[in-house]
Amino acid sequence: MESYFTKDPNLLYFNSANLSICPDSVINAIVNYRLEFEQNPTEGLKTSWAKLWEVQASLALFLGADPKDLLLKTNMTEALNAFILGYPLIRGDEILVGELEYGAIANICRYRAERDFLKLRVLQLPQSQIAFSTLTQEKLEQEIISQISSKTKMIVLSHVIASTGLKIPIEKIAAVTRKHKIALIIDGAYVAGAIALNFKELGDIDFYACSLYKWLLGPKGTAFGWVNPIHHETLIPLQAGWTTFNSSGSLAEFGEGSRFQQKFQPLGCRDVSPFFAIKELLAFWNTLGIHNIQKRMAALNSFFQQEMKRGLGWSSLLADDPKLQGPMSIFRIPDKLQPRGPELETLMLSQLNIQLHFTVLKSGWYAVFSPHIYNNEQEITLVINRIKKYLYS
Repeated sequence: MESYFTKDPNLLYFNSANLSICPDSVINAIVNYRLEFEQNPTEGLKTSWAKLWEVQASLALFLGADPKDLLLKTNMTEALNAFILGYPLIRGDEILVGELEYGAIANICRYRAERDFLKLRVLQLPQSQIAFSTLTQEKLEQEIISQISSKTKMIVLSHVIASTGLKIPIEKIAAVTRKHKIALIIDGAYVAGAIALNFKELGDIDFYACSLYKWLLGPKGTAFGWVNPIHHETLIPLQAGWTTFNSSGSLAEFGEGSRFQQKFQPLGCRDVSPFFAIKELLAFWNTLGIHNIQKRMAALNSFFQQEMKRGLGWSSLLADDPKLQGPMSIFRIPDKLQPRGPELETLMLSQLNIQLHFTVLKSGWYAVFSPHIYNNEQEITLVINRIKKYLYS
């Protein structure tokens, strides 16, 4: 599978959870679509809407969704802005946001609360190996549900926690939030590509956002939001433009005439070539086989866990319950290296040619390894040997 990618032979790249390397076929498609567009930019823009709808329909089929429920966005933060800021709330309502939510998303929640005089409360989540060792799916569900109050009207929660790799059982939580008319907004940044994602099986969630350029190997600047159809009429657009009140020409045909789709389209001219290349991305996954790709990713992740324990002895942050295990390998840095935590990411790249991600929790600094199908076991062994030689010699 490595042959489908062009890699820097001197770099050991293990930060796929945040930014993955595109397959060559996808990169070539982006370039070709851009060149084609520039042959006649005027006609290119006019015809782009119909092509974008074809892409949206293909992506919806891949995700088990209705294309009329999807919104193509440049990144997940853009999609979550639309949901968190556009969902109707009244003064005094409470937003409950996950303790380890991505900083940009937590800031959206804070902004909404301060702007509209809402309450903002942090939902506590387990974040230590001690807590993970006794954690079950049922226990985690109850821990989350027990923190919902009578004032809670919106919950913003990650499907997979970026800093711990913990997979949240959102289906059961959604049943409770639907019963109490609470909007459940899911940050799914670390899911598509690594974990099976089918919107027919996610239960009664209200909103979902996901990047395509992380585990799914998609073009940079492509993402999507999903909106439960019960909110199509009530979600408030944050911007206005040509399609706000009515649409004409090719814009009127977008989304098969759906006013929801048209009102939430980005404004003005933009580079559509990365979005057009989503079709090549999906062809890549379907040709190699989703199961085959995810099986290889799981094997590399398992090998990383095994070799890190044997080679460095670093403590793994991994839930014992397989239902709660996310796709990343996360290890606590030993105590004697903790003071160097803030500098390790830069040091690893500059001194060892290793691209990793480091994160800090209550218990200290952690290294996050996220291998993908363009990696191999030899690279993993090399990473561990380089770290061992540099940090411990």
